[in-house]
Amino acid sequence: MKFKTAILAAAALATLTAAASAEVNWSKESYDQMLQRASAEKKYVFIDFFTTWCGPCKMLDENVYPDAAAEKLLNGMIAAKFDAEKDPWIASAKEYRIRAYPTLLVLGPDGKEVGRYIGYLPADQFVEVIGGFAAGKSQMAALQEQLAKNPDDFDLVVNTAVLHAEAGRATDAMPLFEHALQLDPKNDRGRFAEIYHGMGEANYVAERYTDAKKYYGVVVRDYTDSDYYDDAARRLAATEFKLGNKDAAVAMYWKITEPHQDDAKSLNGFAWFCSQRKIGLDQALPAALKAVELSDRDPGILDTLAEVYFAMGDYDNALKIGQEGLSKSPDDQYFKDQVEKYKKAKEEADHAAR
Repeated sequence: MKFKTAILAAAALATLTAAASAEVNWSKESYDQMLQRASAEKKYVFIDFFTTWCGPCKMLDENVYPDAAAEKLLNGMIAAKFDAEKDPWIASAKEYRIRAYPTLLVLGPDGKEVGRYIGYLPADQFVEVIGGFAAGKSQMAALQEQLAKNPDDFDLVVNTAVLHAEAGRATDAMPLFEHALQLDPKNDRGRFAEIYHGMGEANYVAERYTDAKKYYGVVVRDYTDSDYYDDAARRLAATEFKLGNKDAAVAMYWKITEPHQDDAKSLNGFAWFCSQRKIGLDQALPAALKAVELSDRDPGILDTLAEVYFAMGDYDNALKIGQEGLSKSPDDQYFKDQVEKYKKAKEEADHAAR
């Protein structure tokens, strides 16, 4: 019995050790080099589009990529992590119409997209979903095959349309969404909010902003209690900005922020939205200051405050807050880059003032 227990203990230790030592061989190649190698070696490509401020992205790093099964899967592919907000990956994010993080993209050996997943997945589900794509099980191909057999299957029609919308294929998505509305004219299935949100997404990603505004507006007007309301309002704010309606953009984003005055995340989201577009900064500054205090001066939220100051041209405060954020995360390259950006802006401003 003791011998058996010892064997089991040793096996458990070996499993833990393997999991702990699992390491993905992330590619450092250029995007074009990755695709060339994928073609030559007949391998699938996995790309994690992330941002440094994205919580679920960090959860993938902490909980999924160290997993032995995930490591084995990704090391059988060509795997890379692209910071969607930094060069040279900004162009790739735009090419694939990345709008949310993380977006996990799988390309075939021919460089064509075979599947994408938006959001966090636990390790076991990650292996199942991404492994399915890597095995050549194209999500879209499977749905299209089923749709050809069952063209009036309501849920199938909506699910296929949503997938097209997320990839920015408005010409494919819109007829399916319209068909879904015809199949359920009284919303008995309860998916109208999702459908109109998807119609907004399809047009927004395809840069058809006038149409996007119309469909997001339906969700904001008629489906205030739906799970899609807040996101539709945020996207409507972004759409108003794209259309040049800056005041309307600020007002729309503030509409969903105002009820959450004691929530650091909500205030931070509003401040970040404004800072990156250089709009509504008089409102963004008090929101960012309050978010910082509510979060006990979290470095990610300090970064937003620094960005607000930066957008206002207050480089002294931007640098001061940026340095505080860096002091809390001294090894984070993003915060280092931010501080350098603020230093350079301050030096240039000081030089111009002489």
